[in-house]
This record gives sequence, C-alpha cells and structure tokens, in this order.
Amino acid sequence: MLAIMMTASILGAKAAEEPDPNFYIYICFGQSNMEGNAQWEAQDEGNVDERFQMLACVDFQNPARKKGNWYTATPPLVRQGTGLGMADYFGRTMVEKLPENCRVGVIDVAIGGTSIDGFFTEKVEDYLKGQADWFLNYYAAYNNDPYGCIIEMARKAQKNGVIKGILLHQGETDNGQADWPQKVKEVYRRMLRDLGLRASDVHIFVGETEYEEMGGGCSWHNTVVAKIPEVIPTGHVVSAKDIPGNGKDPWHFSAEGYRIFGKRYAEAVLDVINNPDAYTKKWTIDERLTGSLSDLSGKSFAIVNEADGKALYCSIAQDLGYSDYNSAFDVSNEGYLFKISRITGGRSLKLVTPDGEEYQMDGDIGYLNSQDVTGDCCLIGGLNNQRGYNIPDGAVWDIQYVEGKGWTLRNVGTDKYLKDATAAKYDEPTYFTFCTLKEDTSTDIRQATLSHRERKDDNSIYNLAGQKVDSSYKGIVIINGKKVVK
Repeated sequence: MLAIMMTASILGAKAAEEPDPNFYIYICFGQSNMEGNAQWEAQDEGNVDERFQMLACVDFQNPARKKGNWYTATPPLVRQGTGLGMADYFGRTMVEKLPENCRVGVIDVAIGGTSIDGFFTEKVEDYLKGQADWFLNYYAAYNNDPYGCIIEMARKAQKNGVIKGILLHQGETDNGQADWPQKVKEVYRRMLRDLGLRASDVHIFVGETEYEEMGGGCSWHNTVVAKIPEVIPTGHVVSAKDIPGNGKDPWHFSAEGYRIFGKRYAEAVLDVINNPDAYTKKWTIDERLTGSLSDLSGKSFAIVNEADGKALYCSIAQDLGYSDYNSAFDVSNEGYLFKISRITGGRSLKLVTPDGEEYQMDGDIGYLNSQDVTGDCCLIGGLNNQRGYNIPDGAVWDIQYVEGKGWTLRNVGTDKYLKDATAAKYDEPTYFTFCTLKEDTSTDIRQATLSHRERKDDNSIYNLAGQKVDSSYKGIVIINGKKVVK
C-alpha cells in the first residue's frame, strides 16, 4: 500500500511539471474483453514493473484507488470486480521491450456488453433505455458518458506524459455490422480532435474477436474488423488467430488468451514505433489535369507547385498551409484536395478532406479565401454575400490554364495572384499543377529485396526491413506481400 501511495504521489507531483516525453500513454476502450473477463492467476501477481502505470478512471475500494490518480498497473485495471484483460500484458510487454527510461500508462474505459454506440455521448441516453440494471450500473460508474470519461482522464494524463496510441477491442455486441468500421473511425476522429492529437502520431490498434475454431461465436465480426485499415489509414488489425477462449462462453478469452493478445497488441504498437516509415503513406502526383475548367467539374485534385515540391493544404481549422508533399498530404491534416464550383464573378475552391468529403466548418462547407494583401489566406465557412471575411469577393477566383506552364489563381477580391499560404498579393502569376494523387510505393518496405509481384508469390517470412526470417520470428512480418502479426 505504501508503495502504491508513493507512486501516486510522485506522479501527482510531476503533473505540475512539463509532461514527460518518455511516459507513453495509451487509451484502451471497448467491451468485456478489454474490460478484463478472466480471473488473474498466481503468475500474474507480484511481478508488475512500476514503470507500467494505470490511471484510475473510477474510484476503487479494493484495491483502494482514487479516480484521476496513477498506480502501478496490477489487475484489475478498469474498475473493481473486473479481471485480467488485454491491457495487462500489453503494458507489461511494452515496458519489457522499451528502453529503461520509458514508462507506459494506460487509460482503460470498457463496459461489458456495450455497443460501439455507447461511445457516442449524444446516443447514450437512447441507447440505455430498457437496458438491464447490471448494465446501467456499469454506465453509471462513468456518469453515463464513457467517452466523456476517456477525454477527461486523457486530458489529465497529458499533463504527465504523451498519448502515443489507442487500443480497441469491441464488436461482439455489434457482430458483423457493416457500418461498424465507420463508427470506429468517427470515435477515433473525435478523440484526436478533442485531445489535440494527430492521426499520424497516434495510431489505433483494433483486435479481432475470438475465432470460431477456438470456440468463438462472433467470428463473423472479423470480416468488418479487416476493413479498419481501408477506412482508417492509421488503423491496424491485431490478430486473434489461435488465441484460446475460456471454454465457458463463445465471447471471451482465457487468462492465457489475454496474455497472448496483450503481447500481440504490444508487438503491433512497437513495430509502428520502431518502423514509422513503414506505416506512413506517402503520396505522389498521379494524373496532371489540364484543359478547360469544365474538364475539372466534379473532380477532387491537389494544388501543387512542382518547382518548389510543395502543395496547398488546410493545416488546422481555417488556416491554409503550404509545405512539402509529405507534410501537406498527411492524414492528420483537415484537407488537401479541392473542387471547383461556379460562383458569381468567377470560381470558388471548395476544400475536400482526405476521405473525399467536403470539409465542414461549423456546419458550413469550407472554401479557400484570401484576405487583403496584408493578411493571410484562410478557409471561410460557407459563401455569404461578402464571400470573404474582410474584402468583397475574397473567396472568388479567376482560374486559368496556360499551356505548358500550369494553372494560375488570381483572386477577384485583391486582383492579385496566389503563390503560397499568404494572401493573394502578387503581381506575377505562379503556375500550379492540378493533379490527382497516388500512393508512393518507391520506398515501400516490401520492395527492399524483392519486387512486390515476387514477394506476393513468395511464401517466405520477411521482417519490415525486407530481411528473410524463420518461423520463430515474432512481430509484424510480411508473407505473400501482406503484413501479418505473428
């Protein structure tokens, strides 16, 4: 007890200081498998490194823990009465593999039996109508707002360390629902927004449900879990293959299963930490769009200056950015594609998100806008009669294509040309390339020793450095051209 109190006291003192960049914090959420459904065993007790911490998200009586304080991560991690879960051996494996100056903390909010809908604050009231008392009691522990609890605790944790990733295991209640990946994406997007995080810095790791041959009754859900990387560029699937169930019901893993699964989550996270370039999509120019404005109708395109190797993008809400392709075409940015629309006096440039959706600003579509020549360029919400914040026609553009040179952007409000992220204030035009994008695979790790086609036809096992390894190798590997967690 004294050791636990001292740990909480030390971390509490550090809260007044700068966050420790070597304190890696992970948000864990989901339903009963993330909550911890197995009774821990003798091998799980008395051997937790103090570098592995848990933030109490509710008050505990046994063991005695107070909401909002850090403690050595001995089970249970979620709340009193829960058991051994995936986060236990995730954290233990992380501190074992990371340098000794690194600590790991988990924020674990999970509710047995919940749908992903339970993590949408605005849906909870309707979702809880008619639910059983035991289920309502679980929600009451989080003031009927588990998502709000995650954000509250995560903001507190950010005073101590750095949020490095998000772990999810949920889906038995939503078995096979086609829109589940999109809902996960929205929860993930909200977490990033509410915590001021970038997707490229904070990936999400999603575990499969128990396989049918291991006794699982919701294995069909793995068909939608598999779509996570397609829907979320920074999303990863953690395999449940060959992980034993508890032999009692068709939903939960055994204590040994949680140990294995926790290690797999850690291996996936460590692989991203150790090989960041292997998981960062890079984009390059695909089709260069030329001709008339009518040829661009309905097309989404990037605006790049090939001479500078830079592109326009929305860095944060309402701010226009101009940077190298890798920085501009980052999944964390609000948008980096545009569409042309006709407007009185010229054309407007509508911002499009990486998902292909029109960028929203307080319910309005975002348009590129130039302030006067002493100001900056920004994005404006909607197009009112002013069409700009401080000059008439600030969001109206005269767009011309010059054969052999490119596209020019003259702002009708300033009667000047756009060159970069500053206002349209230049007398001479800059020539831009309007283009579609494709993934740049020139540095794809799969190309290290073999071509992609050769690798796809090769049953050998390769690590992410492109080196052939034997079947005992653990971690992310490439088999038949695909990344697999072993």
